[in-house]
Amino acid sequence: MYCIKIYCLFLMVLTPPSDTVLIQTWLQQAKDESSRQEYDSAEYYFKKAGAAAKAGHLPRQQIGYLQDYANFLFNRLRYTDALAISQEQLALSLETQQWSTAANAYNNIAIQYRCLGQLQLAADNMLQALKISENLKDTANQRKYYSNLASIFLDLNDAKNSLLYARKSHELASLLSDSLQMASSMVNLATAEMLNQQPDAAIKHLQQIIAIAGKLQRTALLLHAYVNLGDIYNKQGNYNNARLHYEKAAAMLKASPDEDFEMYTNYGLANTYNYLNNPTLALRYYDKALATAKTGMAKNDLKEVYLLGAEIQEKLHHPEAALQLWKQYSALKDTILSEHTQKTIQEAAVKYQTSQKEKALVEQQLQISNKNVQLQTKNRYILLSVIIIILLISTVLIGYLIYRNRNKLTALHLLKAQIHPHFLFNTLNNLYALSLQKSDESPGVVLELSQILRYILYECNTSTVPLEKEIRMIERYISLEKIRYENQLEINMDLDGDLRALNVAPLLILPLVENAFKHGISKLMEDGWINISAKARTGQFIFKISNNKRPDNNRHPSAMFGNIGLMNIRKRLHLLYPRQHELKIIDEDEVFIVILKINGLAGE
Repeated sequence: MYCIKIYCLFLMVLTPPSDTVLIQTWLQQAKDESSRQEYDSAEYYFKKAGAAAKAGHLPRQQIGYLQDYANFLFNRLRYTDALAISQEQLALSLETQQWSTAANAYNNIAIQYRCLGQLQLAADNMLQALKISENLKDTANQRKYYSNLASIFLDLNDAKNSLLYARKSHELASLLSDSLQMASSMVNLATAEMLNQQPDAAIKHLQQIIAIAGKLQRTALLLHAYVNLGDIYNKQGNYNNARLHYEKAAAMLKASPDEDFEMYTNYGLANTYNYLNNPTLALRYYDKALATAKTGMAKNDLKEVYLLGAEIQEKLHHPEAALQLWKQYSALKDTILSEHTQKTIQEAAVKYQTSQKEKALVEQQLQISNKNVQLQTKNRYILLSVIIIILLISTVLIGYLIYRNRNKLTALHLLKAQIHPHFLFNTLNNLYALSLQKSDESPGVVLELSQILRYILYECNTSTVPLEKEIRMIERYISLEKIRYENQLEINMDLDGDLRALNVAPLLILPLVENAFKHGISKLMEDGWINISAKARTGQFIFKISNNKRPDNNRHPSAMFGNIGLMNIRKRLHLLYPRQHELKIIDEDEVFIVILKINGLAGE
């Protein structure tokens, strides 16, 4: 009997553990190695566990491995590798109908797409995760997915949807009676409220987060609240209060360092000192933030860091450094809507705004364009007639502006700031060429041109117009110029703030855009670019435009005309906004930058 017991014990020792136990052991070993920052060893054990799960046909263990491995790669900032693993997890979860892990995979894929700057894909995948959690009635994960979806819509600058999903997340957290989750959900809720112009509500929720986080001793939540309050006070122009909250966060980080929060705190302080016109101190904090932002910050946030750096370098009169940051910003700028979607929205807006009389005019112009194909010789006379009519209209408009403005000097500069006739000639010539080619772009050109003429003739008869209309007119002008330059020109346009809240003198900024095309860009250039930034703040408008210069710009006869045009803009600003404006011009060998600031603007 004793020999039999010894033999059984011997068999137990020699019997290897099950595949499931081995997989769990290797996964735990991988996590332990990762916590000791032995990342190569950790990845070795992850792959060993994955190979065993796949060889043993153990889908649950394989899904668990894929989830843990994706999280490991994500924490190592290897977003593309993590995305591939999460997509593998999703495919296996759907194949085996494990819906909870499928929802988790959709969530992880969305977060990885967000970090890669592909926000539309991030939103699509997060909505799939949310749909599954709603079907499963998984309230806890549903709250998390609502919160993550709100974060994505915040990155997309979608005020309506970000607030909708942030509120849903907060409502579910309240139903769960979990104060920690309530505080977590209020982080996004406060940000969404700020995006929806509800700063008082945002400040109230952030103060509630501070109270809850202090009671629960949650450092991360406290840091979130302090940094976000700093952001809000910066946007309100309360820069000293913003600095106070950032400094509170900085003091906490000295006792408990966190690279991510240090990065955003330093960025916030750089922003604050930039607003306080202390670029030297702003640059000091900016350099600290940039050191980790290049590798540790999501691309959508990183582009804002580059934009701030360009502004600081311009204030310090470092145009070369500013130009490099502008280019880095442009390279990272995320295009939220595709060109097709933008064109569809633009055409829908045109159709909605155009009256029946203007539609008839467009149809008549389209008929003339179609006849151009058959009657080329006759069309030249028709085009010449159209040009003469437009010039007559321009003459009448000039006479009208002179008549209604008693101050002759002001009238003169208003007239010289109008759209230049050469633009009309170029647009009509482009239209003529497109019509000969039977191009599908011809109707769009006619519509855009009619909208510009409509704006000049009917909507510029008042002393001020909504800033949003001015910007839309600039966009139409750019769309027509793009046809002329085809693919030789890169144009980046960044709009920030509520453009509907301010009124400005009509056709004030168009000459600056015209100059960028007329004197900075040439068809002979292969890499021409123009960057435009328009920011609306409380009572303040900031417009910035920069372009690279063609090699012959300094010798070109039209360069002198460009200087005269800028001189006239200065005089017009002096008459319209005395002691309320600042016009700054940076003219370097390769780049030309104009910065216009107007204070004390009122809304409707």
